[in-house]
Amino acid sequence: MKLYEQAATVSCKRLNLFLREIGVTDLERVEINVREGDNLDQGYQDKSVNGKVPLLELDDGTHLSETVAISRYFDEITPNDLNLFGQNTVERAKVEMWNRIVEIDGIQNAFQAFRNLTAYTATEKTVLRIGAKKRSTEWNCFYRS
Repeated sequence: MKLYEQAATVSCKRLNLFLREIGVTDLERVEINVREGDNLDQGYQDKSVNGKVPLLELDDGTHLSETVAISRYFDEITPNDLNLFGQNTVERAKVEMWNRIVEIDGIQNAFQAFRNLTAYTATEKTVLRIGAKKRSTEWNCFYRS
């Protein structure tokens, strides 16, 4: 397996915290510099459904995106008694509830504050301009009649 990440991003930090907690340490890692637009490279885009990090590439060539999806995958394949996603229906529902609250009310708001208070916005505009044409083509598939 291979994990594509930019270790400094919040989503990758969340995933790495989870992986350390359940004892996953021997994972091949590939650093993707999203500020430089590495995630907009055609090779990366071919692997990733959303062009973001983290991205897990399985040995059979399957690709998984999104922190929680990758965490759930490792939770299923890694023997552990931690039950970080809950032991029963109610616990799993509560974990999902709090995960969404943290993502929507916490992480997204913190990121927006960061990008609006730093020079990140200028870099982001450059990266968005590079990827805008490709994304507009991909999104057009939803509007075809």
